Amino acid sequence: MEIDVSGTVCPQTVLIVKRCLEALEPGDELTVVGDYPPAERTIRRSCHKHGYGVSTAATTDSESEFALRIRVTSAAKS
Repeated sequence: MEIDVSGTVCPQTVLIVKRCLEALEPGDELTVVGDYPPAERTIRRSCHKHGYGVSTAATTDSESEFALRIRVTSAAKS
């Protein structure tokens, strides 16, 4: 699954990501792209805190400032 949070700022970005992650099962991945660098840091922190795996993802969208790949683990807590 991929979502684009461009044009949104915190805390809205984290709430959007959280809602999407709740719909996924362990082993699934969510790719998040956005244009607000502080949101990247906030999303990373929130995901690490709740047990999700986070890595940088490649993006072909030149407008995006960041792209993250979030992996749902069996230990993840929404």
